[in-house]
Amino acid sequence: MATAKQCQWLEQMLAQRCLFLFAALTTLLVVMPYLAGSDLGRALVGLLNIVILATAVAAIERSRVSFAIAMVLGMPTLCFQILALQSGLPGYFALSWGFGAAFYAFTIAHLLHYVLRVDMMTSDKLYGAAAAYLMIAICWAYLYGVMQYFYPGAFGFQGTPKILDMGELIFYSFTVLTTAGFGDVTALVIQARFATLLEAVTGVMYVAILIARLTGVYPVAGTNR
Repeated sequence: MATAKQCQWLEQMLAQRCLFLFAALTTLLVVMPYLAGSDLGRALVGLLNIVILATAVAAIERSRVSFAIAMVLGMPTLCFQILALQSGLPGYFALSWGFGAAFYAFTIAHLLHYVLRVDMMTSDKLYGAAAAYLMIAICWAYLYGVMQYFYPGAFGFQGTPKILDMGELIFYSFTVLTTAGFGDVTALVIQARFATLLEAVTGVMYVAILIARLTGVYPVAGTNR
């Protein structure tokens, strides 16, 4: 009997794969400001990124092909990140962020396909939608990191050009995606400004389309379709 209950509990936990992904992403956002200032802290952030990669792969793994693509995109992200932290070379950071953006974009596409699929609504789907929103912001942060490598001075802090680290890029990305727009970090070159514009539009459209889609797919209880 105990074994059967344990198996049932394990199945329920495995069915909440998007919950683990959402929890890992939230943990990253909470601890990053306190860990990014030291070598040990950056190593812990890298370990947390491995957890995010594992939970993201688990969340989207629907076939061997999708699993293989996720691994092909995710492993270079971690490898170049390790090389970047060891050497400090901007090129390795740019490669890590580029592969990271591709991995996040691939994961977001699979999450949205899962969330918007016409079948029973579950709490895991809600966590998937929330995780996708967080991943959109982080994906754009990676893209901004690659952009400032090719366009030095693309961003500035309080009007002064500055090379932003990943924590600052994530902060900027979330202020754009949520249209909070605090204004301390700004885009200084035209390429960065138009990328900022596209992210702001993406944030607004994501919320509007998701609500409209879920309203259409999941009718109010008691109605017949």
